[in-house]
Amino acid sequence: MSTDVTNLLLAIIAALFGTVGYFIKKILDSTDRLKSAMTPIAPAIVEIQGKFTEAGHQILFPLTVAPGSPLHITEYGNKLLQESGFYDMLKNNKKELVQLVKERKPTTNYDIQKHATDVIQELLDSDDEMSVCLKDYVFNNGMKLNILTAPAGIALRDEVMKELQF
Repeated sequence: MSTDVTNLLLAIIAALFGTVGYFIKKILDSTDRLKSAMTPIAPAIVEIQGKFTEAGHQILFPLTVAPGSPLHITEYGNKLLQESGFYDMLKNNKKELVQLVKERKPTTNYDIQKHATDVIQELLDSDDEMSVCLKDYVFNNGMKLNILTAPAGIALRDEVMKELQF
């Protein structure tokens, strides 16, 4: 093959790579704009879910927890738990909270999940000092307290399952 043909092929290949790179950048830029445009949607959906719940309609999976096996906390759920101080509260009171779940004598991983969520709900319904930061957070952000129940229950479940697993 002559040098001219080789140079022509290299130029064509370079042009193709440049074109592909250009379109990949355009797609990524569009994705970033879409992501930033959708950021306010999550709190709006939570608010809509709250209105449906007030009207007596059951929402099976709040935006804070994603279905699967096992259930897992969504990015938004993690954000709420972090900002509310739940993760710090869990870290500082892990032994006591894990013990509350273990005292209910779960016999399956599902039981651990249910009891962990129940323990969190009871904590949120109480005047316990541990719940103050959570109550302050939801009050200051115009949310209902039960928005934290499911993701906090899953986070507690994960801690209990480090010690118990069936």
